[in-house]
Amino acid sequence: MGKRVVTVLGILATAFMLAITPASARDIGPGDTIYDDKPGHFFYERSCETYYSLTISSTKAVAGKDSLSGHCAGHVWLRMMGDSLGEWSNDPRSITRTSPKGKFRWAYIKGCADCYAYIVYP
Repeated sequence: MGKRVVTVLGILATAFMLAITPASARDIGPGDTIYDDKPGHFFYERSCETYYSLTISSTKAVAGKDSLSGHCAGHVWLRMMGDSLGEWSNDPRSITRTSPKGKFRWAYIKGCADCYAYIVYP
């Protein structure tokens, strides 16, 4: 009887830990390689060998495209979530957004208009 209780408690503890632990693996766009994925910073390479990055805090976000590498024709794209979800912005090289009141909750970054978008948290 005591062994059964310990086994059941162990199974319940494992199930609980799996339920509250966030998944560490994120979905990845076709052909993309992620090099850095942590709160406040995201860095990846598209299949066309071009690097993209996003650095974000509650007050500032900077998205960039390394135009010296690869052969991607697409811009860097950025979309911010503050009080509400903003529109997509794009630029051939870099986009900077600020929130003086510190309202940035997360942002999306992608490497072209139709590319896979990654969500990044401060």
